[in-house]
Amino acid sequence: MKHYLSPLQHDALCEVFNISVGRAAAAMSGLVGEEVTLSVPAMRFCSIDALSEKMGMGEWQRVDAISQSFKGSFEGDALLMFPDDDGMEVVRLMLAGLKQPVNMDELASDALVEIGNLLLNACLSALADIMGEEFHFDIPNLSSGRSVDVLAQRSHHPEDPVLFLHIQFTLEHRRIEGFLAFLINLPSLDNLRSGIDAFIGQLQQRP
Repeated sequence: MKHYLSPLQHDALCEVFNISVGRAAAAMSGLVGEEVTLSVPAMRFCSIDALSEKMGMGEWQRVDAISQSFKGSFEGDALLMFPDDDGMEVVRLMLAGLKQPVNMDELASDALVEIGNLLLNACLSALADIMGEEFHFDIPNLSSGRSVDVLAQRSHHPEDPVLFLHIQFTLEHRRIEGFLAFLINLPSLDNLRSGIDAFIGQLQQRP
């Protein structure tokens, strides 16, 4: 099994993502009209093929994916994926919080992109903080289809690593699953490792 990060690097990055999605949860609570708790119970690096096998993606009928390209000291594509109808459930909650009647069919795509933009920017901003720099983001866009196909469309090479996060959306009466994927190339992975090491060094120097 290929190890992309050391255990210490893995734990540090997972903690950063937990903090970032926690911040996004407050904003999402306002969107859906009830308290939302977000957590990252699992994070792993692997190839797209291994990812499909390990995460049981073959069981998903389809995914709604919000994708956004980013560039900085490392670059790639970030995707927020909702399997089957989970994305539409978030949209229903979001639109139900509006004070006036709305046409869900007309607003569903825009609402999904807004949710994706919120979470992707929270996580990308956290990565930018680790690297001590700013990332440049493209406009997010929405696509739907089989998870492997959606990921493959954004990947530049089948062997490029995927940083994959399982995110749990816990609301008052339900739990919704979401999945974040960061597709990056090997040179970018080296830069990410260096950034994490610098971040760990700063933490260790604090009194």
